[in-house]
Amino acid sequence: MSTAAPRILVIEDSLMLIRPLCRMVNKQSFVAVPVTSMAEVQQALADDPRFMAAVADYCLPDAPSGEVLPLLLENRIPTVVLTAHNDMQTRERVLSMPVVDYIPKESPSAFEYVMKMLRRIRINPGIKVLVVDDSQAVRQFLRMQLERHLYQVLEAADAEEALGILRRETGIKLVLTDHDMPGMDGVRMTSTVRRFLDHTRLAIIGISGSQDPTMTARFIKAGADDYLQKPFNYEEFFCRVTRNVEFVENLQALQESANKDPLSGLSNRRHFFAQVAGLRHNYSVAVLDIDLFKRINDGYGHDIGDQVICQTARLLESFFPDDIIARFGGEEFVILAQPMDAPGMLRQLDKLRRALANLIISTPLGDLRFTVSIGMAAAVEADISPLLKQADNYLYQAKHNGRNQVCGGMTDQPSDEASVASA
Repeated sequence: MSTAAPRILVIEDSLMLIRPLCRMVNKQSFVAVPVTSMAEVQQALADDPRFMAAVADYCLPDAPSGEVLPLLLENRIPTVVLTAHNDMQTRERVLSMPVVDYIPKESPSAFEYVMKMLRRIRINPGIKVLVVDDSQAVRQFLRMQLERHLYQVLEAADAEEALGILRRETGIKLVLTDHDMPGMDGVRMTSTVRRFLDHTRLAIIGISGSQDPTMTARFIKAGADDYLQKPFNYEEFFCRVTRNVEFVENLQALQESANKDPLSGLSNRRHFFAQVAGLRHNYSVAVLDIDLFKRINDGYGHDIGDQVICQTARLLESFFPDDIIARFGGEEFVILAQPMDAPGMLRQLDKLRRALANLIISTPLGDLRFTVSIGMAAAVEADISPLLKQADNYLYQAKHNGRNQVCGGMTDQPSDEASVASA
């Protein structure tokens, strides 16, 4: 079942602006709902109030002083204010409300920044931010600010509590920590966190009201990514928060790109060897090869060949959810399972082989079936390279015996004593 694209209420009385703004919103895989007045906003909310967000002009013909904003906020719609009013009084009035952001139209990049905010509104509910401060009032203030942008907010009253949360919680991408706390201070806590969570896992922003000119350097040298001097204003706070969350996301995307096969989504060859580096004891390795794959590409086209690769990858994940799976390239896959259980591994591999043989892929040239051959080697103690070579020998045996087979055994078994499962 397909999920409907999130709807964005676009409120702008200028037709010259609302049309390109809606086009940009739609290009972000949202559905823009354009309205040009307060009356049309009221009607849109009456028809269906389920909007992911709103982009709202501050001044409308029937609501010249931002009267539309309380209506949107009462309906719990995250709102980005886009306005030609850039005077300090209007800015402060708007930012005193729980809006997501205030963006002057005069900026050449205003529309691009609006799109960035909409993307964050979609992503942020899945991101956790940890606030560490011994003052409950400060924690509550920071929570209110972060919840404007829909982050999940966790709180800790001291460093020890924060370290416990970081060790058991997943999905935390940002820590905001005060420096002056009883017990361990913020700089020491930052240094401790970096012993088990690096910059690809989360960002840390140090915060302090101290006038010590070395405070920024102390936090950065301890492993923090940024520093905020109290008091700070709302816009500076969120520029720093957004920048640091995006920095972690970009690092993680780069890491995933380096580790993943782009077609199948499985680990690539390099990442496979990184995961199993130093492994010697009690494991099984299987090498799987799609039979006559060149004929599939030549007869049905490379797009169908790609489907075969992806379907094989998904079934591998289904049959071996707790094991290390990689695409080594082309039509070859590798599975590493622990603990070593050669008979059980052979049985599971044969179930996979039969499931793939029964899979039907619909193509313009008719239904396609395909088979795989699998070689497996298991050892109580062995390095990965010779064990892979032995599994590859068993794969060759499966191919030589007619394909659509699983061959394998312990590394100290001769080839003619290998277990064989076939169609």
